[in-house]
Amino acid sequence: MEITPVKKVNAVDQVFDQICRLLINNTWKAGDKLPSESELADTFMVSRITIRQVLQKLKALGMIETHNGSGSYVRQVSPADSLQDLMPLMYIGQTSQLHIFQFREVIEAESARIAAPLAAEKELLILSGITDDMRMDAGRDSIHDFAEDDLKFHSRIVEMTENPLLIKAYTILLPVLEESMKSVVEKMRFAGLEYHVRILQAMKDHNATLAESLMREHIHKNYNYFPRDSKIHLQ
Repeated sequence: MEITPVKKVNAVDQVFDQICRLLINNTWKAGDKLPSESELADTFMVSRITIRQVLQKLKALGMIETHNGSGSYVRQVSPADSLQDLMPLMYIGQTSQLHIFQFREVIEAESARIAAPLAAEKELLILSGITDDMRMDAGRDSIHDFAEDDLKFHSRIVEMTENPLLIKAYTILLPVLEESMKSVVEKMRFAGLEYHVRILQAMKDHNATLAESLMREHIHKNYNYFPRDSKIHLQ
């Protein structure tokens, strides 16, 4: 990729954009040492102060790391890392149940579709065990334990996708999902168990279309039990 001299107006942003492109297209790979401030300043035809501001911005975003006496290096970054920024947003005000159900319907239905063909015997045994635990929870009339195992079942299916972005997003929102699940089970009690049994069988059959359809239908039932403006109160 060709580096071009930048205009003095918004020099920091222009240099930052060019370096980002160099990182994205792997011209500078994870672990590579960046040129010195002087070399970068000469290359971009800007001041060292501008370069220093760009490097500070890249460091703040976690794209590079600086070693004292050694210089700056490209960090090994997973795209999933940026999803951590979702967490503060979930604690601003109260979260809508409707939005949680929509999130779950999108993520969990798609996860069931992806995971079904990949389902290994070990994972299916874990899902079967969780389903058995839910039966016992219902038999003991334990709403609290049922809600915990219910979420474990859904979380396991997301993990079975082996997709780091889906897993990270779901993991970050677990505190919100936990509170939502408690509210759902309190209202619906053990009605979801039948769907879990059917979803489990679809997973065992590696039937992606059926697993997705059942998961979507299962979650969509929640809409009937809560008004659109119902809120989640995080503990």
